[in-house]
Amino acid sequence: MDLAAEGRAMLQAVLADFRAWDAVHTVTTLDYRLDGTQLPADRIIILRPEEEYEQSLFRLVTKSDAALIIAPESSGILARLSALVERAGIPLLGAGSAAVAIAADKWACYRRFVQAALPTPPTWLVSSTDAPAVAKRVGFPLVIKPVDGVGCEGVGLVTDVPSLGLALEHSTFEGNGFLLQRYVAGTHASVSLLVTAQGTQPLSLNGQMIAVGERFVYRGGIVPLQHPQRARAVDVARQAVSLIPGLRGYVGVDLVLTDAESYLIEVNPRLTTSYVGLRQVINFNLAEAIWLACRKNVLPPKVTLTGQVSFRKEKFKEKLNDSS
Repeated sequence: MDLAAEGRAMLQAVLADFRAWDAVHTVTTLDYRLDGTQLPADRIIILRPEEEYEQSLFRLVTKSDAALIIAPESSGILARLSALVERAGIPLLGAGSAAVAIAADKWACYRRFVQAALPTPPTWLVSSTDAPAVAKRVGFPLVIKPVDGVGCEGVGLVTDVPSLGLALEHSTFEGNGFLLQRYVAGTHASVSLLVTAQGTQPLSLNGQMIAVGERFVYRGGIVPLQHPQRARAVDVARQAVSLIPGLRGYVGVDLVLTDAESYLIEVNPRLTTSYVGLRQVINFNLAEAIWLACRKNVLPPKVTLTGQVSFRKEKFKEKLNDSS
């Protein structure tokens, strides 16, 4: 439900921007459980549980001029749906499936960050069998996370062997490889960027409200974030994006900012929740900018942010419940 609320907030926001642009006809799919939800689309197609979602989507995509996929990277969902659009021969308003697959793999990204000498917390790929020994050797505190999770899903702080043991009881870590990462105390942040085949345009540095504990909890964000590491964070994010060929459109890069450095955490090859706040303070229509970046390889000539907005995840959930 939490991911559904955030996804719906992003969908609502980008559809509103496409409508304000008034240059395209928008069609969106919607889970039958959210039937009755009001969305600013020209057409809403309700998908029933008895239908094969991907077959229905493929038929719809073949009748479209372009497709924007809003989906999580976990379990390969975003990569699989992006590949479906590519098979249909329709342009994506976002990253190609190969780029999504790389970005979704946090271990693959970590190795690229290290090879490029970018700042990132030391990370180890482990199994439930060898995790305790690795943790004892490298020392606590550590962050435990799935290789391909989205947001704070499955992410937690372990401070000793007993807390690691409790974390390992979670189904996310049963039988599969997962990551242990050195915990860095600092400000949780992200950089939003627009990416084309020819270049990258940073849009904003955003704050992330994350409660750190046995389970990390994402509570919302602030756009833009004022921080002494802003310039460094933007530079590191731009370099990280350059390491993954095929990224396009709106991309988010998560970091932890300290007084001395901006540490890379992961690359999100898709719309992120920060879009909801950024669209309110930026000087152009973000949906139009995504279209131009992906279809025309054109980036906005100037980015200006006016004011500052904050948003709370609980508000997304309230709106989702109200419309259900």
